[in-house]
Amino acid sequence: MKLTMNRIIKGEDEVIIRYQDMTEQIEAIARMVQGTESRISAFAEDKRVLLLPENILYVESVDGVTYAYLEEKVLRVQMSLTEAEMRYGNRGFFRCSKSMVLNIYKISYLKSEPGNRIRAAMENGEQVMISRRYAKELRRVLKGGGEEDEE
Repeated sequence: MKLTMNRIIKGEDEVIIRYQDMTEQIEAIARMVQGTESRISAFAEDKRVLLLPENILYVESVDGVTYAYLEEKVLRVQMSLTEAEMRYGNRGFFRCSKSMVLNIYKISYLKSEPGNRIRAAMENGEQVMISRRYAKELRRVLKGGGEEDEE
């Protein structure tokens, strides 16, 4: 996907989306621009906050409780890892282990590890291990492979 941005001095901000086929990614971009994208309900010290999925580095389940990890804080969320993966897969959420879903758009770099595992360094410097069970799928996703490629 090509991105063109032009700064203007006067006038109203405008976003133009040109596409050949309407994909889930294009629909998500349109919802985000229109302000109708879904937000994730999270809890911090008994306060409810709404998170944009794009701000989440990864989601982890610990002792049956699911947490969303952001740049500088961790919040409890009321969703399962499967739900996070299914609802936000088109926004970069990828199952990387039995207990974690990470946002591939928040990865700074990847490093191959022994045992066919992959180490992912997140934007905040935190290191996450992608298990060998999910490593092959991550490689396919990063190469641009879609679900229809599996034949």
